[in-house]
Amino acid sequence: MKILITGSTGQVGHALLKNLSNHQIVALTRKDFDLGKPDEIKRIIDQHLPDLIINPAAYTNVDRAETDKQLAYRINCDAPKVMAQKAYECDIPFIHFSTDYVFNGEKEFSYEEDDANEPLGIYGKSKLAGENAIKEVDGQFYIFRTSWVYSNIGNNFFLTIKKLSEEKDELKIVSNQYGVPTSNYFIAQQIKKIIPFIDKSNKGIYHLVPDGSCSWYEFAKEIIGKCNPNFNLKKISPIDSNKYKTKAKRPQNSILSNKKVKQVFMLKFKDWKTEFEKLIYET
Repeated sequence: MKILITGSTGQVGHALLKNLSNHQIVALTRKDFDLGKPDEIKRIIDQHLPDLIINPAAYTNVDRAETDKQLAYRINCDAPKVMAQKAYECDIPFIHFSTDYVFNGEKEFSYEEDDANEPLGIYGKSKLAGENAIKEVDGQFYIFRTSWVYSNIGNNFFLTIKKLSEEKDELKIVSNQYGVPTSNYFIAQQIKKIIPFIDKSNKGIYHLVPDGSCSWYEFAKEIIGKCNPNFNLKKISPIDSNKYKTKAKRPQNSILSNKKVKQVFMLKFKDWKTEFEKLIYET
């Protein structure tokens, strides 16, 4: 199968390249085409005519998006819409990634795919706009929402906490925001399993996260416990999110239910701690 992957140097794109190496891959970076130029997107797809398009490329800086709204919408909404339209015209399945930030975080339990959307900031609003644009095209689309994505590359919570634990003696971590840490390799491994089973009957939106959930504080303790055993875990203090000011408001509850994706594609997941250990010990 010939697969076109955007954002191939990003966290998810990088893992997809490794996990889908048995396919013919067209790996695209921002050097190859400009996501802000629709004609370039169409040209690239026409040039390669893949059997599948996977779009992990995104504007992901949550705080900067508050003052960079135009670019956030161009990358997270306009570009996926063009890809979806071209995929529909060429009868190509289209896989796109979205986020837990399409929800406001006020629900008591985990979010299902059809729960009401109410993003709190520009990042979440731009990603939701992208979802809606893809749905409006109504091609063979698969939108996978993920949560708290981390990896061994790029900028993410895992690498930040790991570095801070090597530089500081004490850390204060938000303890009242909850989600599901999701490694880039978990995402790529599941997509590899899903691809053979996609058809027009199972298109739609799915939540792609491991089992379980935790707070940022609990995740930080797990990271440091595994990666920096010399750090005194008693020196990690929980703090309320109100005491950690950011430009963009974050949802308190980012926990996504993964029941649908497991049922439709007959998948079995492990908990997030097991997936974290796999990332640090096996990749």
